[in-house]
Amino acid sequence: MSESFRTILCICSDVFSLNRRCGFLREHGWLVLSSTTGHGGIVQFAAELVHAIVLDVDGDGAETAVTAGELKRTKEKVPVIMLVGEGQTLVEGVVECADAVVPRLNESELLKALEQQAGPARSRCRDTTRSNPPNQHNF
Repeated sequence: MSESFRTILCICSDVFSLNRRCGFLREHGWLVLSSTTGHGGIVQFAAELVHAIVLDVDGDGAETAVTAGELKRTKEKVPVIMLVGEGQTLVEGVVECADAVVPRLNESELLKALEQQAGPARSRCRDTTRSNPPNQHNF
């Protein structure tokens, strides 16, 4: 038996918030990819195995809705979890692009949404191949 780690892609234009959120998710057992732009996130998403996306909504959410739509067109079954600020005014249709909407500062709700949408951060599985643990590579 080995452990299988789930990978999340976090997209947020605020570097401080992105780094803090990525650290929090890593502490809770997730492998985390990150991007500060929607375009960069879309490129990573197309190239990597990702189990869920955490998308922080900027401004009124218009650009976020475009990003979420493109992510869904790329791999429609991967859940998109949007983070929104308390009292944040959003353009019509933004939250419809998400599989879950979570208050930006409620980390326990984020973990709950991730587990509901993508499964646990780590799972035990039978692995017939030998692999390296996360963040370790053979050269």
